[in-house]
Formats: sequence, structure tokens, C-alpha cells
Amino acid sequence: MTAQRQIFPDTLVKKSAPALLALSMLIGAALVCGHVLAATPAAAKATDTHVDTDSIISTINASERTRPFPVGEKLAYFVNIKDGDQVRSPFRVAFAVTGMGVSPVAAGDIHGTGHHHILIDMPMPADIKAPIPFDKPNEYQHQHYKHFGNGETETLLDLPAGKHTLRLLFADHNHVPYYISSKQITVTVLDKTH
Repeated sequence: MTAQRQIFPDTLVKKSAPALLALSMLIGAALVCGHVLAATPAAAKATDTHVDTDSIISTINASERTRPFPVGEKLAYFVNIKDGDQVRSPFRVAFAVTGMGVSPVAAGDIHGTGHHHILIDMPMPADIKAPIPFDKPNEYQHQHYKHFGNGETETLLDLPAGKHTLRLLFADHNHVPYYISSKQITVTVLDKTH
């Protein structure tokens, strides 16, 4: 009697045992799912169109999900007035800044913070290292520099009748500008008698 030839050598069976086990588990799971789906009424299948989005795996890789958020542009801006507005004195002016924090001068040197200034009928300062000057106390006719060293974000401006340019300029605790500014706007202050 001749020996029968082995179809699967012993070494092949030993090496592929984990793969065969995994394959048989997958087939078993597929059969169970098939029985569950077959037991579901057809009417329920047709009306249930809800998709469980929590179970959907994202196609965005981890590095794309965790890259840092880009810092926005640092900009000061007027909130309630715009170029060409006509106002009557005194008028309210509200302002804000993006990309920086607002803090009072008394808080000292806090990184990434500062306070607002309004330049009235003045160009941007030429000396980038010089502090923004102060007007004389109780100056009315020739106001040029309004400081908001207490961290204010709004004020009442009392300007004489006529056209005036306004620009916000953000500066540090020493009043040295960061050169974060608004666009210059022109407002017309109407005569108080009308």
C-alpha cells in the first residue's frame, strides 16, 4: 500500500492556524449579521434612514486634526461708527481689538495685552519707539490723543463742529504703540444748535 500524500504539510497548518481562526470568526459574524438582517421587518428597513454619525470613522488623519489654529490678524476697529458718519457731540464711540488682550496700564507689562488710544486729526506717529503723547488737561478745541489706560473699550467724544479724522492705535503699558491700528475714518460733527 502506498502512502497517501498530505495535502497540508504540518508546518503550513501550524503557521496558518491564527489566520484560519480569524477567517472562521469573520464568517461566523457575517452569518449572525445575515440572520439579524433577515429577521428585521422590511417596513422598518424602509423607514429607518437615520445614519449614526458617531460610528463613522473620519478620513482626516491625526496630524490634520491637531495642527495649531492660525492666529488671526491683529486689528483695532470702531464698533459703532464708520467712515462718513454724521454725529452730534458728545457722541459715543465703542472700539475693540482682535488678536490682543485689553488691560489697564496699572496692571503693568502683561505679554499680549495693551490699551486703546484714539488719534484725532493726527497721522500715525513717525517714531515707532516713542510713547503716544498726552493732550493738555481739559483740552477741547485741539484734542489729538485720547488715552484709555484703564482698559476702556468705549468713550464719549466731545469734538467741535466740523470734519474730524479718527484712528485707533493700540499700545503697551508704557503707551508705546504696537502699530495695531484701525483704518482712519472721517466723521462730521454737526453744529449743536441744529
